[in-house]
Amino acid sequence: MAQRSLSAVRPPLVDHRRQESPAPSIVSAGGRLGLYAELSKARLSALVVVTAGAGYAAGAEVFDPVTFSCVAAGTSLAAASANTFNQWIERNRDKLMKRTCERPLPSGRISTSEAFGWGVASAGSSTALLLAGTNPVTAGLGAFNIGLYALPYTLSKPKTEWNTWTGALVGAIPPVMGWTAAGGCVLAAEPFLLASTLFLWQFPHFFALAWIHRKDYARGGHQMVPVNDPSGERTARLVFNYSLAMMPVPVLASALDVTSWMFAVEGIGISTYAIMLANDFKRERTNDNARRVFKCSLWSLPLTLALFLFHRKHAASESNDEGSFLSNAKASGKQFCLHEQLSRPGGGKALCPKVDAVQKVPPALSDSPR
Repeated sequence: MAQRSLSAVRPPLVDHRRQESPAPSIVSAGGRLGLYAELSKARLSALVVVTAGAGYAAGAEVFDPVTFSCVAAGTSLAAASANTFNQWIERNRDKLMKRTCERPLPSGRISTSEAFGWGVASAGSSTALLLAGTNPVTAGLGAFNIGLYALPYTLSKPKTEWNTWTGALVGAIPPVMGWTAAGGCVLAAEPFLLASTLFLWQFPHFFALAWIHRKDYARGGHQMVPVNDPSGERTARLVFNYSLAMMPVPVLASALDVTSWMFAVEGIGISTYAIMLANDFKRERTNDNARRVFKCSLWSLPLTLALFLFHRKHAASESNDEGSFLSNAKASGKQFCLHEQLSRPGGGKALCPKVDAVQKVPPALSDSPR
């Protein structure tokens, strides 16, 4: 009887699978920009810009504001286009999920034709901007990433769990775009290390999130590992294994002489904490433990990228370029570096890479007979 009375008060549930989305209402220009931001997943696009910016900073001998602006805007538009096409394709599945049913397309706040048009416009603008402001390699990577996310990744989500690995590849490409935009070779060690970090990071990040929302993903018919893993054992094992796999990357960066060994020390420290949280989730597969893993991933990635840039032995040091972008950044950051400050009072050798690796010879000495 109690259930009947409650159901009588509640409005009837709407079967979105049978009902077409209502016609979008007329909104202001500002409101429409907000809709485009929702289609673009603005916060996710901002993360893409950060990773691309890290790639650019790693490869830029001298900071060029025009090139950097083109990289930032171009990668942002590429991410916006990919996310828009993703939502356009998944609009009917999004209606079935609590966390996505209020998006612009399933809620009927924007028409399918306008959303598709925004996806095309942002893709074209991204490619044109990257081509004009950077180089064909960067523009090609951006266009390739849009297609990879919109088609193989999105279309595979309701069919196979391997969609997550495809999505991880998509996330690994933006730092490579930043590197090539700065004039770096795509086959160098730096883009490989940055791409590996992004690729591996996405598994603990996403699997933890998908475990929390596993019932919602199941409503949408998505073939995610947590959806097909009722006990959570396989999900937790993947979270743990990929967290563990991230630990050697800073060590490899130091071993390849890309960074100082201090990056390996700090990277191991970050990874150790992430592994501890992953192990807690492995032992007790609760939403709270998964949420801790997810929150850790939100701060550990930008911190790792920042430390990579800080400890990188930049090529500009070979020419003693005191005015380079990274040299100035390192010089400013040294005042916040604990091990740099501790190493100086005793006269010991600094653990951070010096801004000027090549010492200038005083004129008096250089002119003296040998």
